[in-house]
Amino acid sequence: MKSARRENARWLAAGTWAVVLGLATAGCWFSGRPGESPSHAGDATADRVTAGRVCRSALPRGMELSCGTYGFGDLRYVCAAGRHEGARCERTSQVTVRNPGRALVYVTYLAGARPGVREEGPRQAVEPGGETTLRPGAGRLLFDITLRGTDAGPSRLEVVGVR
Repeated sequence: MKSARRENARWLAAGTWAVVLGLATAGCWFSGRPGESPSHAGDATADRVTAGRVCRSALPRGMELSCGTYGFGDLRYVCAAGRHEGARCERTSQVTVRNPGRALVYVTYLAGARPGVREEGPRQAVEPGGETTLRPGAGRLLFDITLRGTDAGPSRLEVVGVR
């Protein structure tokens, strides 16, 4: 016979996961470049990081958001705007981001020498209106940029430049 205490613990665990998933879903949304529709049908570079891409989060303090997944797109390679089909893209050497919001945000990057190897870069505070440049280092792939806000309101990062 199951104990009531064990059954209550299961429901509590299930409820906790439901809340976490609900917060993640409600706190994250995608925003492309200004003036673009979210549907980039037929655009092969739509999922590439470019200037103007935005990452937004309303997650509570202490939770990080993957901007590579929710807003910036693929960070590993940067492609020239007028590249011809079949032309290779280059590894991203740096991404400059700006905090257009009203609250302090914290950013960091994940990079590695090859897929499967992930190393976290230093966490940097970005004041409202401030910019920072994230550099994964020579020979390393930039896999992600994470955004962590404070309790002062929604957090935003905008890509200002990519090389």
